Amino acid sequence: MNKTLTVGLMGLLILSLPLALVAQESKGVTLYKKGQYAEAASALKVEVDKAPSNQQALTYLGLARVRAGDATGAKEPLTKALSMNENNAEARFGMGLVQLKLGKPDDGITQLEKAVKLAPDHAYAHYYLGMALNQKGKKDLAVPHLRRFVELAPEAPEARAVRSFLERI
Repeated sequence: MNKTLTVGLMGLLILSLPLALVAQESKGVTLYKKGQYAEAASALKVEVDKAPSNQQALTYLGLARVRAGDATGAKEPLTKALSMNENNAEARFGMGLVQLKLGKPDDGITQLEKAVKLAPDHAYAHYYLGMALNQKGKKDLAVPHLRRFVELAPEAPEARAVRSFLERI
């Protein structure tokens, strides 16, 4: 009976371990999710300096930088994250934004197409892909992505304008 109790307690400890790890989100990721991109980029740079192979920190550092207006600075951490895992949908999304901000819409579209293939429910990957395709004059290809964006994020700040656009075409 004592052996059973010990095994049971060990099982509980093992099951609770992932929950404890998940609960500890990095300061940089928390700031990013709050929309504080410049602050997030600073915090994430510190995290990457401490753990250069932390794929999540690299990805969010790139995302925070591009959202803060530093597309050039975003490229390096996103490239490194993608070299570690080419199927990192969030890094693909970030790289798509970087390419769009750097005036390379074809490269941005390619990256965003990969992002939506890897993460079909990524609302903003659909949004930016649809917008880029529309700007390239490919309205027929843009519409499904913009519709998907509205389905996935009906309350997003951009959703009203996208609905209005879709109603006009």
